[in-house]
Amino acid sequence: MNFANYDAFRVNFMQLADGDDVSQASFSPTTADLIIGLGENRVYHDLRASTMVTALNLAPVSTVYTLPSRLVELKELYFSGDAPVEIVPLDKIRKLQADGSYAGHTVYAAQNGDKLEFWPSATANVLGSYYARPTLDLKDETTWAAQTTFARYPEVFLFAALAEMFPFVSTASSPEIYERQYTRAVARAHADEQLRVYGGSPLRIRVR
Repeated sequence: MNFANYDAFRVNFMQLADGDDVSQASFSPTTADLIIGLGENRVYHDLRASTMVTALNLAPVSTVYTLPSRLVELKELYFSGDAPVEIVPLDKIRKLQADGSYAGHTVYAAQNGDKLEFWPSATANVLGSYYARPTLDLKDETTWAAQTTFARYPEVFLFAALAEMFPFVSTASSPEIYERQYTRAVARAHADEQLRVYGGSPLRIRVR
């Protein structure tokens, strides 16, 4: 399944949603864009693919670090030369700050709004990686090849949009069918991501 551009994807979505003749569709391309956008939001809430992983390198301002604007989920955090930082609830950071008895390297981080706070406080750049949305949403992307997650799993995005259409399209029926298809597509995508790393084979002990 391949789509040459966003317009081709939208046409195929509208055909599945409302029949082959797009010119006679019961909803407009603008409505289709809204539904597709809602489906895209759903995908990035549920899917974790290697194509979404982006390197992280944040500098602090007064020991506070601002998270990237298109961050979906942090994957790893560490300071150069130190062990990985554990992400914990903010109240744990506050309790440790009140205690104030530890003076070693930074071991914990907590999200505070769109910021990261560390304990003990840090002044170096924090490194790591995170799952991110693309810089542009599907309908705004002019360099279609940049949509690498979409290119790998287009069926996930298609079924997500179809699952989202029912509050908007009065002629739509059987929403549970597309919900099941979407759930299966996400599960298959996660299985594929595992296979990309482990190859589907268990670890084996080599006999010398």
